[in-house]
Amino acid sequence: MRILITGATGLIGSALVAALHQREHQVVACVHRHHGQRLPVGTETVAVDYTRDLSVETWQPRLAGVDVVINAVGILRESSHAKFSELHHLAPRALFQACEQGAVRRVVQISALGAEANAVSRYHRSKRAADDVLRASKLDWTIVQPSVVFGPHGASTQLFLRLASLPVIPLVGRGEQTLQPIHIGDLAMLVVNLIERGLAIKQTIVAVGPEAVTMRSMLSRYRQSMGMGKALMIPVPLALIRLVARVGDILRSGALSTETLGMLLSGNTGSVQVTTEILGSPPQAIKDFIPPELAEPLRRRAVWAWVRPALLVTLAMVWITAGLVSWIYAHDYGVSMLMMLGISPGLAHSAFAAACGLNVALGMATLLMPGRTLWWTQLATMGLYTIALSWVAPQLWADPFGALIKNLPLAVLLLALLAMPDEA
Repeated sequence: MRILITGATGLIGSALVAALHQREHQVVACVHRHHGQRLPVGTETVAVDYTRDLSVETWQPRLAGVDVVINAVGILRESSHAKFSELHHLAPRALFQACEQGAVRRVVQISALGAEANAVSRYHRSKRAADDVLRASKLDWTIVQPSVVFGPHGASTQLFLRLASLPVIPLVGRGEQTLQPIHIGDLAMLVVNLIERGLAIKQTIVAVGPEAVTMRSMLSRYRQSMGMGKALMIPVPLALIRLVARVGDILRSGALSTETLGMLLSGNTGSVQVTTEILGSPPQAIKDFIPPELAEPLRRRAVWAWVRPALLVTLAMVWITAGLVSWIYAHDYGVSMLMMLGISPGLAHSAFAAACGLNVALGMATLLMPGRTLWWTQLATMGLYTIALSWVAPQLWADPFGALIKNLPLAVLLLALLAMPDEA
């Protein structure tokens, strides 16, 4: 069959493209931002803009020769360039209407568990709006409502693995929120079976894993699967979590927002019976999500995801503090050191001010634009300071506050940042 998939470079979309390609179907991948590495070689692609392609006429030419449409477009939180109403409702509505007016009869909509009219989140309500368009149509539709989807490259999965890898794991309340994660491989095969066998026509089905677990238990199992020992789990009062979520709303960044918190607190579970029937066997258990060969790379990536920003913040603090403290408390001492190098008093004052300003600038740059050029610059600056101070005041190597000895671990840290990629 010739199958058109929207959201083809997302977690679910890319898995569907790969699964259908393996079954020798002809896939037309609709992509907004093309990430070719996620699509099999030779996959036909169509450029789309889900924020603008909101009319039937826009979609009709793309449906030529298409037998099946799968809508897998989805975002977890809005941005200035992507709105729930457009991506989840208006663009899919135009697509479904184009199918109804054309020759395409079979449509599979990837919705979300909890997409109800009275849902607490706009994410779920916008998904529900598109679901209702399909339910009112004459198409042979199936609406698939998955729970949390586990996929090694998925943003939510990486967040959960990152949390699970922390030595101290903060929980939302007591971590008793219930989830029923399904593996991306099972979800993709479920959709393939729906299409190839003509199953669940005009039905809304739930796609879940075999076991409902608490957030606390899920994180513990992920940690165990990555080969890590037990971690201390600390309940965080819900009032504090809500405050952090509000900050996330204001900054429009990070995984936590008022809506995502509300979705988490609402739970995400359902019956596994239909999923098992369509797959022909029970879906994978959580303990099997991470095979042994993936444990090490996933652990390394999860740990580096929080270690790197922590290193950058502390490195920035060292540079900024060094500049400010030196200027406030060691101005005369610093100027005298420069004069010992043969620099005139007037020039020494200017050079010391420039050095303090450079330290603060390097610290700010660590937070705002980290990268290889900056690490080399910091190494060179620190090397120059070390050589100069070793010449005029070698006793600083034995200073109890580590005036110079601290430069050795900092140099190693900078070399490690040079050697490591942004993402492990």
